[in-house]
Amino acid sequence: MDLSEIIVASIGLLASAITASLSYYFTKKHQLKREECRLKEEFYRLFIKALSDVAIDNKDDDAQKSLSEGFNSLLLMANANVVSKLMEFHNFVKMENVVIPRDSEEWTRKHDDLLTELVKEMRQDLFGKGKNINRFFPKVHLVGRKQ
Repeated sequence: MDLSEIIVASIGLLASAITASLSYYFTKKHQLKREECRLKEEFYRLFIKALSDVAIDNKDDDAQKSLSEGFNSLLLMANANVVSKLMEFHNFVKMENVVIPRDSEEWTRKHDDLLTELVKEMRQDLFGKGKNINRFFPKVHLVGRKQ
């Protein structure tokens, strides 16, 4: 076997090793990103459920506890834009905030505007910055009724 055959074989082996390593790296990176997205989606769903439960009965202690846990969990999991909208929403809906009477149309409108912005940021966080998923997203409000 001459030296050129050894060099060609070595280059082929090196190229195969590099290709396999890069493939593994990018596959693992993609898996981790999908797992992060799945976890965020789970936290966002639990938060929306807690919001809904409080909207149905805001005197239910378990619902209030779940909502508090939801707010606090999102501080850890959500990106900075979501946390910013989350805090705006929280500051508006907390019981100490009496700037606008709660039973007024103005309060409902502001609540729904802040909720819509929060949900839009959550969606953007889940689906990525490059996607314009909120282009035709409507204004939202909480729905439900006590059983």
